[in-house]
Amino acid sequence: MTTPAQHDRDLAESRVTRLKQDLRDGLATPPGDVEAMDGLVASAHRLLDAELAFDEAKHRLANAELEARHAATQRAVVWFAAAPVLVPLVAGALVLFEVLSPLWLLVLVPLFAAGLWIGFAPVRRVGDVIRERTRAAWAGSATAVLLVCALIPWPAAVAATVLAALGAAATAGLLWRESRIP
Repeated sequence: MTTPAQHDRDLAESRVTRLKQDLRDGLATPPGDVEAMDGLVASAHRLLDAELAFDEAKHRLANAELEARHAATQRAVVWFAAAPVLVPLVAGALVLFEVLSPLWLLVLVPLFAAGLWIGFAPVRRVGDVIRERTRAAWAGSATAVLLVCALIPWPAAVAATVLAALGAAATAGLLWRESRIP
């Protein structure tokens, strides 16, 4: 199924192709009179107009695709933000009730802030921003999973703690990179 923007682009492209072929056919034999030459010049002008329309149609299609990606990202990041927000909240409650050491706040606070940014900060309609926000959302969710693994008392908890701290830093770094994109 094609979108209206794709349909417009395809129509403009076929018109350009047809006009180019007409111009080639007209130039295959030298024009014999002034009227034939005027017809070729008119065809060249129509070709230029058609190429402009084709460029505009390509631009509209690119904008429509970017808008679709933007809308999908805006919806998805809300779901991705749930883990980086809820896991630090629960772990923060454990710190509050002195089940966990206050040192955990060094991981919890940045991850919580990153989760809020991921879920609630507006996503600009720029391809690089959309890509960075998606990466940050994935990194935040993976970090939340690592944090849960770090909080469970088992032999690999130390490795999960280190990975969760690195993940929180990576998530914050991706969000910082996103904010630096013009």
